[in-house]
Amino acid sequence: MNNQNPAAGAIIQMPNMQEMAGPQPRPKPPFIRIPVFPTAPYIPTSPNVGVQTRFYGATLTAGDTDYVVGSEAIRIVSFDMPCILFARTGSVFNTVPPNALPLGVRPLDAFLFRMEYSTGDKLDTGPRIASTCIGSNENPGEIGGTGYVIQPGAGVILGITPLLAGLRIDVTLMCQEIRGPTNYTR
Repeated sequence: MNNQNPAAGAIIQMPNMQEMAGPQPRPKPPFIRIPVFPTAPYIPTSPNVGVQTRFYGATLTAGDTDYVVGSEAIRIVSFDMPCILFARTGSVFNTVPPNALPLGVRPLDAFLFRMEYSTGDKLDTGPRIASTCIGSNENPGEIGGTGYVIQPGAGVILGITPLLAGLRIDVTLMCQEIRGPTNYTR
């Protein structure tokens, strides 16, 4: 018995917003509003699955062979457990004495940043001044909505472009690891 839909095929034109509204007849409104911030990741309800916050990170230093002012360096962060990325932070330290950034330059304005998933899905569609897409430890750059799901065995590619010489650039990815099934319960 063939259970395939004979009308199935490739979508040539992606649907617009109106076409993605809820099904007909509509017992509910076609769209509802939900807040984007604060980020609210899905957490499993299984008693045998644990959730743990983990901070993944990447660093680019002036001593690295791929450190070139105005040129993107790539850092790959791998994940061996399913995660939900809920925020990104970063900062810069000037390693050249007197260890100060030029007047008026904030740490997150000293480099460009972008991130893409190992499948090619781009969270940032292109490099941006870091202060526009990641936050600081005091004010993390939330992803919004339910976060960004990262599957086990996948990774993210971080593109970091230093805009000044002599920097140490650190980027932290704040994630909820979904650990399970396990032999402990919450």
